Amino acid sequence: MSDHAAADAPGRTRDAILEAARRRFLRFGPRKTTVDEVAREAGCSRTTLYAHFRNKEDLYRSLLEQDAEAFIREASAVLEAEGNARRKIRRIVEITRRTYARNHVMRLALAGDAEMTLEPVAHAFTRDQERRIVDLLRQVLEQGVAEGSLRAVDPERVAYLMFHLGSFLVEREASGIGDYDFDEIMSVMDDVFSRGIASEAAPRGRRR
Repeated sequence: MSDHAAADAPGRTRDAILEAARRRFLRFGPRKTTVDEVAREAGCSRTTLYAHFRNKEDLYRSLLEQDAEAFIREASAVLEAEGNARRKIRRIVEITRRTYARNHVMRLALAGDAEMTLEPVAHAFTRDQERRIVDLLRQVLEQGVAEGSLRAVDPERVAYLMFHLGSFLVEREASGIGDYDFDEIMSVMDDVFSRGIASEAAPRGRRR
């Protein structure tokens, strides 16, 4: 084995354990999943699993953080990209919708599903994720007010409102009680916010 392959081996093992945990957590829920079951699913020993994760809570937290970091990196790139704030808001909504559709463990944590999460890990994660997403939205809104594409709204409070409305829709969808198609209703929310807080001088042509 080359030095490079040897160096990559621990990372591959860790990723394999996380993906095995994801499969078990989605099938049976983290509360009903044991460390031994995750190790068997990953094809490793219990000792190997404990070399990477302290316990089941650490494993669950690491999986949530992995998904969250991928989302934050993608959303942060939107903040740095060219374009006006209204387009950036729409892009962040699209990324959020795609992330929730793809990462069910994170979606269930944000929805507060008692049977499919581990408290207080999920609660601490949700609060931290809220802070980070609200801060991203606030920065985009501040840009929009400064450039004149958005009305002189309170960026902090509008960002808070956008986050919690989106979280409510995610919770209903994750609980199986959504009244409308998830992608469709998130697109409506995107349209309401992007047009509702737009400056009167901003163009209101067809969405692109």
